[in-house]
Amino acid sequence: MSVSSRATSTVFLFAALTVLVAAQFAGAAPVADSAILFIGDGMGQAQVELGALVAPLDQPLAIRQLPFRGAATTREAQGEITDSAAAGTALATGRKTNDGMVGVSPDGAPMESILERCQRLGKSVGVITTDHLTGATPASFVAHVDDRGKHAEIALQMARSNVPVLLGFWKMWFAPNNMGGKRTDGLDLILQMRRTGYDVLFARSQLLSSSQPKLLGMFDDDYGAPAPSLADMTSAALSCLSANPKGFFLVVEAARIDWLAGSPAGVLQELHNLDEAVRSTVQFARKRGRTLVVVTADHETGGLIIEDRAKVATLRNANTTEEQMSWRLNSDRSNAKQVVSECGGINDLSEAELEQVRTAKSATAAIASVLSGRAGLKWSAEDHTATPVGVYAFGPAAEAFKGDMDNTDIPKRIAVILDLGPFPQ
Repeated sequence: MSVSSRATSTVFLFAALTVLVAAQFAGAAPVADSAILFIGDGMGQAQVELGALVAPLDQPLAIRQLPFRGAATTREAQGEITDSAAAGTALATGRKTNDGMVGVSPDGAPMESILERCQRLGKSVGVITTDHLTGATPASFVAHVDDRGKHAEIALQMARSNVPVLLGFWKMWFAPNNMGGKRTDGLDLILQMRRTGYDVLFARSQLLSSSQPKLLGMFDDDYGAPAPSLADMTSAALSCLSANPKGFFLVVEAARIDWLAGSPAGVLQELHNLDEAVRSTVQFARKRGRTLVVVTADHETGGLIIEDRAKVATLRNANTTEEQMSWRLNSDRSNAKQVVSECGGINDLSEAELEQVRTAKSATAAIASVLSGRAGLKWSAEDHTATPVGVYAFGPAAEAFKGDMDNTDIPKRIAVILDLGPFPQ
């Protein structure tokens, strides 16, 4: 397709979507000037269902309480199963690309993200993740590289982006290796960003006390170190960004659902982290008005199947992740029964289960297997799947996210609701 034909097609699509939204929602709600896009990395519809089944009756899962639901396909440009780079790029740019590519087309050309469009139009923008900031999903909204592994280049582009809110974990790609980072070019991007007005934050207390308009968070929760929750980070970001009368766009990623596939307690901990942020954000959006909230995923991970819903409640007794449980085991794992009882809530481990935890190569995997079996869960895949993911929405014109769609449709519909002009262009 020629450039002129592609431009004409994009304008036509924008016009069609605008007519659709206007026809459906005229008089029903004000036009939004701001949007928050939540992305649960690896969060399939079964993971959301698991969270809903485990949630207490007096506080049901906030994601499932959003008034409009749909489902999105997630394939990448060349195949059915996507990685986070291609899926993140689809959610950011409204276009497909190949696995491993961030913010660029399959031929390597940079593609404008919805965050960049909002920034260009004068809105405030921000990116939050429980991954490091150069992870594939957050990077897709700010950077443009042909290989997601080019973390040093992604960090450099982020440092130069002037995005006022960048909150994530670990400083590795923003600091030189002689200062505890991984950069080999000697650049200290943290110092550079501090000089351009960023309040550089390393602890939850610093985040909660900051009143600066530009935030760079590089938190560390390894080995149980205290760090802000996703709700903490989202609340701080909204306080900064919502001061702009032109509105804002914020993307928030819960990255670790993907990392913890196969580990039900870990998945639930990160899903709860996300849900807490969604709950407080909906309250904020309801009070502020003109604010759209959309929750989705980049892809599903693990092929989760809930085989026995009646057993799922067992997981309510787990108070930490499987990995954290494994850290509490002594060298010969002789305290396995005590750890699984105190942390996993299982007081009647069978001899076979106990032997599995004591002798498996990976104690984390063994504990996860025990918890999954007790909860009636099956994981049918070890990695990403092609299963469509859920889309959940609240706010002005949120009905646009009902029904079936492709992941590239999500930023296109947000662009129409925010009146950003033809997108992608």
